[in-house]
Formats: sequence, structure tokens, C-alpha cells
Amino acid sequence: MIPKLMCTQHPDSTIRVSVQEEVDEAIQGFTVYGCDEIMVDYEGKLTPYAQPKDIVMKAKSLDIPVGEKLYITPRIPNPKLEDFDRVALALEAALIANYYSYTHLCTQAVKWIILPMVETVDIVKLIQRLIIRKSKVICEEMNIPCLVMQLVPLVEDSSKLIQIHEYITSLYSVLDEFNADLRDLRVFLGKSDTATKSGHIASALSLIYALHELSKIDRELDVDIKPIIGMGSPPFRGGINNPRLVDMEVEQYRGFSTITIQSAVRYDVAYTEYQRVRSVLLNNIDGIPRKVEPSILQIIEDATQRYRALVARYIDIVNKYALLIPTTRDRVSWREYGRHIVLDDRMLSTPRAIVYTATWYILGVPPLFLDAEFIIEAYKRNILDEIIKYMPYLKKEWEYEAQFYVSQVAERRLDKEIVLKVNKAMDIMGVRHEPAEPYRKLIELNYIEPHILSLGKMRGFLG
Repeated sequence: MIPKLMCTQHPDSTIRVSVQEEVDEAIQGFTVYGCDEIMVDYEGKLTPYAQPKDIVMKAKSLDIPVGEKLYITPRIPNPKLEDFDRVALALEAALIANYYSYTHLCTQAVKWIILPMVETVDIVKLIQRLIIRKSKVICEEMNIPCLVMQLVPLVEDSSKLIQIHEYITSLYSVLDEFNADLRDLRVFLGKSDTATKSGHIASALSLIYALHELSKIDRELDVDIKPIIGMGSPPFRGGINNPRLVDMEVEQYRGFSTITIQSAVRYDVAYTEYQRVRSVLLNNIDGIPRKVEPSILQIIEDATQRYRALVARYIDIVNKYALLIPTTRDRVSWREYGRHIVLDDRMLSTPRAIVYTATWYILGVPPLFLDAEFIIEAYKRNILDEIIKYMPYLKKEWEYEAQFYVSQVAERRLDKEIVLKVNKAMDIMGVRHEPAEPYRKLIELNYIEPHILSLGKMRGFLG
């Protein structure tokens, strides 16, 4: 049984949750928020290695059926980006959790392991083989049953999303080599980091393209591919957790089997609003993906280049203001574990997606509007209608973000040029820009932590 709602540990809420609170939070994810999967996150995060086991034992004490209909799914570090000892220890944490769940509950609590920031096929093969071989040793020595834990590659780059076929066939071949159960195959498509590196339009289109491709690959391989999509509350990060956007976004990103339920939608909106979001998401599981044409690939490339050229002009300002964004999870600092944007022969360092998103808001420009130059170019080239064919709710997303666009602040903290471009793109899109008055007054005050958190609370998310 494939889980539908994955409760995560993203730092996108204004409420701080320490690692000591995350075991109880996981139980709440199962019981209060109705999620059937908990992501225990080790990527760039100071999560205790005992946490998966502790969730199993807490669930046992409360008669919660972990391993039957409810699962724990670790996201481990990528060894190409973090120290290998952290990768090995995170894998051990998953194996130990399964040992305890078999011993105490006669079930397997961990069936999948997420590998983030996948960019090469070789790393998929390496980690899946490690999972299988480590599992075999533990199971044989401890005399417990052992189903193969499947690696779930998390693809978070527009250029890699359009190569999704390679990742799936590679993973399939490794699992087949070990005679694993191949009825279902999961793959994780990430919107947030893709948007950070390529902008909203390129990331959205590449994700729509990948969902379409996956629907063809499962027929090719005769396996049921179950895509997970990772999205947050702001439209730049997918908007699918947002009570005001969810009805549109589930239509835009049809074809998902599992969706992330991130922190902001659990802690920064009313519980009744969360329940409606949950209901809409569940009613749209396993929809038929949108059809795409080959011309979409050129649009993705052009949108990416325009976005990166604009961001490059302000990246030093962004990185300076990013230091002000409070962290609401025990993550490694983005200065130690951040992201990179490649522009021509330059490598631009940026914060991770949530801090990056939050920073643009305090600069007065919602990050969705960083596609302004491409919107202007698309209008001149007469291809804007083609983009809107694939993204029919793009104008609605811009209208939503307009309430957080404060041009006076943007001009003061960035420059007049970006304001002129955003304003022109808004005119082309037919969007009015009148910021909500309480929001405008607060953002013009000094950018101290209480003000930043209050602005996030007004939006319903930090970043």
C-alpha cells in the first residue's frame, strides 16, 4: 500500500520545532493530521540517529499500527554533498528502526529511503546496493524477515527532471538485479530546489513534463510508478499546501500519488483550513498527468536562463539578508550546506530553498516575480499563451503574490530596475499590485526576527 500524505520536517513554518519534539510531532502527524507516512530528515539536518526507532517505540506504546498502514521514511544525506559517515549512520538508523518494528510489532516500519539532490545515475545504484547489502546482513544475523527497502531518488533540478527516464530505468535495473519486489516504484519530484535554481515557470514546466514521462515509463517497464511531489505553501515552492491555492495546484500538477504535508500548513493556518487542504489532496491522488509537447523543453531552457541572469544581479544582497531569516528546525546552516546556481561560467552560492524564498519576501519581491524578465520576453515572442496553456493558473498565482509585493521596499533594498521589470510583467499579465496594508506597514519596519516571523504568520508560511 503506497502512502498518500507524507508529513515532513521542513522549516517553512514560523513555529520552531526542535529535534527533541520531533518524535511527538511524528505521532501527531499520524493521529492529528492524518498522514500515513513520516519523513525523518537527515539531509543537512541535526536529527538524532535514534529518531526512527524512537518513533516506532512511541507508536507501539500508543497502539499505532506503524508498518501496516503507516510508515517512517528517512531522507538520508547525499554522499556527494555531505560526509559519508552521515550517510552510513542514517542507513543504520533505518535498519535499527526495522529491527525494533519487527521485534515488537511484527511489521516493517521503513520500506523506502529517500536520497535527495540526485544528479547522477551512479549514486542511485551505489545507495540502493548499500541498502540491499546492509539489510541482508542485519536480517540474516538477527533472524528477522527482510523485504528490500527501496531507494526513492529525489530529483530537484529542471535539467534532471526532463531526464527522469534515466533515473527510473537505472533504479529498476538495480532492484531487478537483487530480485526485489517490483510491483511499485516510487520517485520523488522536488519543486522547491528546482525553483531556486531555475525559477517558477521552468520548475513547474519541468515537473509537469516529468509527471507526463513517468506515465509512459510505467507501461514500458510494466511496473506501477508512484510519484511523490514535494511542494510547500508559497506558489514558488508549488503552492499545493496553501488553502487558497490548493484547488488550482492539484489540477496543475496532476499525476502525483503522494504529496508532502509540510510544517507551515500544519502550524501557520487554522486546523479547519488544514483539513480542507487534506481533503482536496486526497481527492486528487493518482490523477491523469497533463499532456505536453516537445516545445516545452525550449521554454524551460529559456525561462531558466532569464531567471538566473536576473537573480545573479542581486545574489549578494539576497545572501546578506538571508542571514536574518530565523531557523525553525535544527538544520545545518545554509552557509555550510547551501545551494548553487550555474550561470555561464559562474557558480552562484544561495541559501536552501526555504530561506531563499523567505528572503525575497522581506526584500519586497515575492520570488514568483523573478520570472518577470521571461514574461516580458515571452510576450514579445508571442509564446505567453503557450506557457499559460501548460500553466493555466499562472495569472492567479501572480494575483495571489501581488498582496506581498511592496515596490517601495523592493526599490530601497534592491533597486528601481527590478521594480520596473516586475511592474511591466504585471501589466502584461493584467495583474494589479496593491499590497495588503497591514503587511506593507510591517515590512517597512526594521527587519528584525519578530517582524520577519510576523510577516510569515500573515502569509501563512515563513518561506
